[in-house]
Amino acid sequence: MRGTIRNFRQNKRTALTVSAFVAVGLYGAVAGFSVDQPARAALDWIALPQVDFTTTRTNFADIDDNMVEVASADSLHGLLDEAGFALRHVRRGDSRVPRLLVESLPEDFDEQMVVETRKRTFIRAVLPLILKANEEVQLERRRLIDLEEQILSGRDLSDDDRVWLDRLAEKYDAAPGDFVDLLRRVDTVSPTLALAQAIEESGWGRSRFARDGNALYGQRAWREGAGFVPEERADGERFEVRAFDSLLDSVRSYVVNLNRHYAYDDYRIARAQMRARDTQLNAQALAYTLVSYSERREAYVEALLGLIRTNRLDDFEVAQLSTEPFDPDRYRIASR
Repeated sequence: MRGTIRNFRQNKRTALTVSAFVAVGLYGAVAGFSVDQPARAALDWIALPQVDFTTTRTNFADIDDNMVEVASADSLHGLLDEAGFALRHVRRGDSRVPRLLVESLPEDFDEQMVVETRKRTFIRAVLPLILKANEEVQLERRRLIDLEEQILSGRDLSDDDRVWLDRLAEKYDAAPGDFVDLLRRVDTVSPTLALAQAIEESGWGRSRFARDGNALYGQRAWREGAGFVPEERADGERFEVRAFDSLLDSVRSYVVNLNRHYAYDDYRIARAQMRARDTQLNAQALAYTLVSYSERREAYVEALLGLIRTNRLDDFEVAQLSTEPFDPDRYRIASR
């Protein structure tokens, strides 16, 4: 690894010096988000590794988040109301999202509910989880940038930093010394698109996979006993829908899946192009890169686009979690 980093240091100093002068012109040259051959050929400039797209340095790493258990759909709805979680305020940018992390959907979430109530409750339950998972990725990205800057300044990494970098590279299926590729992978996902996929894959939380296995995104596993066997699984197929210990674990797995699997390389390239132009992601454009996520392909993408438009999910693209920890004892709700 030391040899890899040493070569990277020698080559990157020259590359970044040149990039500093031409970055603005190159960024402005990105006219769209379609992933074509010229875009693939220009991967080295798509995401300069030193770019930190976060606008604040809030130390949310020090916030002690607890998972909250709820006994029923009515309890969940009532808790969200008591916490002052109003979607209209978040949509307008008037308030942040409470750090209310629901561990699992209640068993009765599939029962008859008023449609609009179900939608509001589901979005309010899942959005904080998506933002929490994104926070965790932001922390990884910041440390990765710090390590790259340390190498470029001529300082050696500590043993702990090398171990952390090796583990991060393994997690995201990248080479430890390839900071350009790593920072294209270690990036937050679009909250808008993550919400749309959770809605589509779980049927607004009504699927048995979501309620019994905390599976919001229909991720597959090929190890027997890892999850649930779909009723519609074709003869000869061996996959199961993976189960998770919590809803947050499901979201975390989804984020890593988009950031490492070869099938979503176009997603990562398009996202990097958007980063080059603006810090806000275009969820509807990104949706077109997820044609491989479902066997329904183009029909699946159209379903996501319909959910985004109908439910104005893109209002949540820049939503942020509160910097105040959520206190479940205040609402007499059991937590762990």
